[in-house]
Amino acid sequence: MQSVIRGQEAAVESDRHTASLCASIFSTWVQTLDCLGMDMARLETEWGVSLVRLRQPNLRLPAFLARRFWEVVSALSNDEAIGLEVGKQGGPAQMQGLSYLMQLLPSRLEALECMQRFWPVIAGHMALHFSASDGLLQIEILPSFGLRPAAEEADYWVAQHIQYLRSLPGAPPALCEVHLRRQRPSDPQPWLQMARMPVHFESARDLLVLDVEALRTPREAGVPAVRAALMRALQDYCERDLPTTHLEQVAASVLTGLRGELTLETVAERLHITPRTLHRSLSREGWSFSSIVETHRRYLAIDLLKDETLTIAEVADHLGYHDQSSFVRAFRRWYEMAPTEFRQHD
Repeated sequence: MQSVIRGQEAAVESDRHTASLCASIFSTWVQTLDCLGMDMARLETEWGVSLVRLRQPNLRLPAFLARRFWEVVSALSNDEAIGLEVGKQGGPAQMQGLSYLMQLLPSRLEALECMQRFWPVIAGHMALHFSASDGLLQIEILPSFGLRPAAEEADYWVAQHIQYLRSLPGAPPALCEVHLRRQRPSDPQPWLQMARMPVHFESARDLLVLDVEALRTPREAGVPAVRAALMRALQDYCERDLPTTHLEQVAASVLTGLRGELTLETVAERLHITPRTLHRSLSREGWSFSSIVETHRRYLAIDLLKDETLTIAEVADHLGYHDQSSFVRAFRRWYEMAPTEFRQHD
């Protein structure tokens, strides 16, 4: 698809390599869950992140904490559709400027292109891939670094996108198909009510299929000066040299380096600090280097095992295990079943 809005690629490129997302996104999720009656003390304890810390300006959290967040939320809520329920509410505060700019653009197609351009600064742990053919636009949610978002988070973003597509009264409907990788829920009605059409569960991809002509339908554009100001503000945010935490840096190293010789010492050397300093910094966040490695392996194991083209030995190698038996023992400890049993069950 040829972009309508140009000139922003360089601005967002630096964030494309950060498998993290704005803390304000988590804050929005937490506020919504609080309104839905979730026990905030239990959420904080089991997630392992201070909810007060989410208010810290410009804070970003690594992708594995998003996966962990929804794992905890799913268990506490016992609601398969909790991601959809949270997605019905307003968008994250970090997106408000972008959402406002999207409303001011002369068509929904241009607005979606704008969203794609600036997406990495909102949620760099996921990529939005756009492709168009035969009058249809596909928007696919992809993991940026191999760690897939939880099914509940995919539900959340799909619900947010669908709500945006319907936010213009009188506009022709643009949504044609909804595909989700998640397992078919025991009660699919919440998804069917959201989509207002059949939903394809257990698909190969998380994606929306949209009608390009409907998206091109013109609408009243906002004041050019306001649009330009919002664009400059987003560009300035992209270009800011914001500090990253040691937790974010270590998580990024683990996510991309599991197959190598990854140790606390090698990562500390890369960050130009002593192993002791790095250990203390991670401890203040409630983590150790080994627990970060273990958590990534636990989540990635599930993602990789769903790829039937990989053998168990290849999955073990991807996760940095020197022999298959070590991986099998670890997987049994995590999920109380062998990798082969998981594949049969899944």
